[in-house]
Amino acid sequence: MNQQVFRIRNLFLIPLGIDVLLLLTLLLLSVFYKGSSTERMVLTVILIPAVLIFIESFSRRVTADENGIVIKKFFREKSLQWQEITHLGLMVMRSKAYFLLTTTKGYYVLSNAYEKYEDMIRHISDHLEKERVEENVSAQIAAPMKNVSDFVGAWIALIVLTGIIVVKFFPL
Repeated sequence: MNQQVFRIRNLFLIPLGIDVLLLLTLLLLSVFYKGSSTERMVLTVILIPAVLIFIESFSRRVTADENGIVIKKFFREKSLQWQEITHLGLMVMRSKAYFLLTTTKGYYVLSNAYEKYEDMIRHISDHLEKERVEENVSAQIAAPMKNVSDFVGAWIALIVLTGIIVVKFFPL
């Protein structure tokens, strides 16, 4: 059985994980070194969603085999057989491509944030009849759109947080 597993790209997960660690470091510095109660509150309010986003992104995975696909998210899992998928569509917004799986159980969205997403979409479209797949999906597989905005944002946040930590130790 040919089973393929697709996860969110490490190019995004690595800086996001480091961002979470740097936010935690800033919060600890604010508590134990020098910082105001407002600073601790703001850092906590930022840290909690950052941790949740990291956990959600880290836990996301799509597993595809000859029987169907399994979409795993944080504490959720949906299993879809190929015959349950009625339509595979595509929506493009700026540099992000969203693939819409319409099924007999509802609809599911997969983005181009997954590693080898063009292989994932090719695998899905190969298991569906041609009339169930929009024409622009094939064009996206042939010339995949790369989404770099999320990755760039995570790296910029990493640089800014590192700068804040340095300034905390060595005030100007």
